[in-house]
Amino acid sequence: MTVPTAGSHPELLNNLIRDCGLPLHNIIVITTKESVALPEGVIEVPDLDPPNIQRWWNKGIEEAIKKGATTVAVLNDDIRVSPETLPALALALAETGATIASPSRPPSKDKKYTRPLAPYEPRIWGCLWVLDATTTLRANEKYVWWYGDCDLDIRARRDFGGVVNVNVDYEHLHSGEGTAKSAALQEQSDQDAITYQIDYARLITMTRLMNQAKKFLRITK
Repeated sequence: MTVPTAGSHPELLNNLIRDCGLPLHNIIVITTKESVALPEGVIEVPDLDPPNIQRWWNKGIEEAIKKGATTVAVLNDDIRVSPETLPALALALAETGATIASPSRPPSKDKKYTRPLAPYEPRIWGCLWVLDATTTLRANEKYVWWYGDCDLDIRARRDFGGVVNVNVDYEHLHSGEGTAKSAALQEQSDQDAITYQIDYARLITMTRLMNQAKKFLRITK
């Protein structure tokens, strides 16, 4: 498991480390500020360069691979999980051959997603996903703060083994809080949105047209 943190929620990070079910030597924490207090026994990898959450994800994944990992869970530091959460996601990877596993979105159900992509609907939660690290799929670091999970989702379904959603026990306790408090991160998120719209212009257009067609059919029935 790898978790980037600036130390903003130390009690939640400690609870996550306690409850994830993994031994401390299998937990890699990417510290993005100086003097972040961590439980003794976890692996700390400092990264004090300008914020880029995709780079933090990749750095944790690569460090896990160096330690022999073939499956890596990537989590925010403000996630609540149970000891069954990560094993259930890892098992779904093994059973389905998917490249990424992530919690299901409402209505909650277990399902694997590959092609077709349109009409596009994201299936990865950036706050909690598990990667088959034996593949070459990695986060795209040109997405600095936002839309990197959508890019991973699309490429996993288009170019790799797909995404499997699993109904697991978890809770994201401070979703979007850090971005809302930072004008710089909000500006970066806007720039990432432009990058995403350029990269996936055709998919976005197809999705809009297909959704409009569905709406028209519903109205005319």
